[in-house]
Amino acid sequence: MMRRGIALGFCAALLAACAADLRDDVPEAANSSTATTNPTVKTATSINEQPDQLDDGKSRTTSTTLAVLSPTTTYQHSDNEEQEDGLLAPYRGTPITEASLVAPRLALKIDNAPTALPQEGIQEADLVFEELVEGGLTRFLAIFHTKVPEFVGPVRSGRSTDIPLLMPFDGALFGWSGANWAFRKLLNTVAVTDVGVYRKPSDYWRRTDRPAPSNLWARSAKLLRHAPDDLSPPEPMWPFRTLGQPVVSEAEPTEGVDVTWGSTDVSFRWATELGGWQRFQNGEQHLVADNEGELVALAPQNVVIQFTKYLLSNELDSNGARIPIAQITEGKGTAWILTDGKVIEGRWNKPNVTVHTQFADATGQPVSMTPGSTWVLLVPRGAAVLIDESD
Repeated sequence: MMRRGIALGFCAALLAACAADLRDDVPEAANSSTATTNPTVKTATSINEQPDQLDDGKSRTTSTTLAVLSPTTTYQHSDNEEQEDGLLAPYRGTPITEASLVAPRLALKIDNAPTALPQEGIQEADLVFEELVEGGLTRFLAIFHTKVPEFVGPVRSGRSTDIPLLMPFDGALFGWSGANWAFRKLLNTVAVTDVGVYRKPSDYWRRTDRPAPSNLWARSAKLLRHAPDDLSPPEPMWPFRTLGQPVVSEAEPTEGVDVTWGSTDVSFRWATELGGWQRFQNGEQHLVADNEGELVALAPQNVVIQFTKYLLSNELDSNGARIPIAQITEGKGTAWILTDGKVIEGRWNKPNVTVHTQFADATGQPVSMTPGSTWVLLVPRGAAVLIDESD
């Protein structure tokens, strides 16, 4: 509680001045590469016989089996523990074991510049926050809990928008590459464990088949080893619908949503065969790589459009563009919650920086999400359009 109090004061003093650094200027991580060759498209992933790059540059083979989330959101456990009746993953709403419930949470900052495509591993995240950065591009803050892929990338620098997003994830691990002194100092007041490349350089490596700075990859399994021993189960961010429970009556059918960020155009379209909202970026299907080098479609079960006010900081990037900061430390606003082929036009509310944002329908009742992954887009006001079935 004391640390949260310090964070509140520090946020008020520094949030407006805190922004990204001009480059990802980090200590050189172990330089190994994993090339993606002859990719094919599929909609679910499993990982077996993964190559694990060691710090001495050599490779060994490990056998890792991860759970697969099918398009019908049926969760298959890969461990040998018996399922505890009634236990649900707090961020995904799917059945989970007691041991998995208290597993570490890993938050990774993921690049979304053109040179970052295709990303690797982000499709396994329970939660993904998408935020506006300089130049009209976006960047992701991905939260992994139920499933953590062996490798994730490309990892990029933090932004001051991340602070109010990270603050409620007490005890989470945060992997990132670089930021300015103000962000680093402010991050020290947040109750997360910093496992960025500055602190854990051997847990990252630079790929040789990607251009810098979009070539930094995280060894997730190694990052998880730094988790505190006294982790408590995370609190659910929102309720989930049970099997067969309908979406609220206020929900309207929709084909999806279009978002114009500036230099990046994003669309989500309902795909019944995938059981989710298929993502498109700049007119093309947004595909990401799994750890076997195969491309998979991004299709989260829930998409939340959180209309957000941005302010331009006095910090400039390397091209002279001012860096935007989302005003989400606390406040209220309009939200569209897309789930099960429908949209609920409601509101978002964040009482203070230490709690997660709450989403409610027009009557003020919390919105229940469909079990599965959720993407929350911090969209500038007026930058999103719903697509009606007749369009």
